[in-house]
Amino acid sequence: MMMKKKALSDKYPIGQLVRSRQGRDQNRLYIVTAVGDRNLDAADGTKWTVSKPKRKNPLHLQKINIRMDAEITDADIVKIIQTFENRKENQEDK
Repeated sequence: MMMKKKALSDKYPIGQLVRSRQGRDQNRLYIVTAVGDRNLDAADGTKWTVSKPKRKNPLHLQKINIRMDAEITDADIVKIIQTFENRKENQEDK
């Protein structure tokens, strides 16, 4: 019996917060905006917007357990990323 390979959209649903693990943008946070067969599109709300997202290789991403459900806008993405970074900094201060 062959196991079916898990679809990329199952692992990285649209609205998923991810961190880049490699490349020039290492440690940068993104929200997944679209999922293709082998790559996914991600936006940070400033340089990479919802209308012009960055194409990312999922092997270079780390999934973070935060997900947006509503319609994704650049302003929402910026807010989510800032909130997550602030919360992380507060945890490191303790």
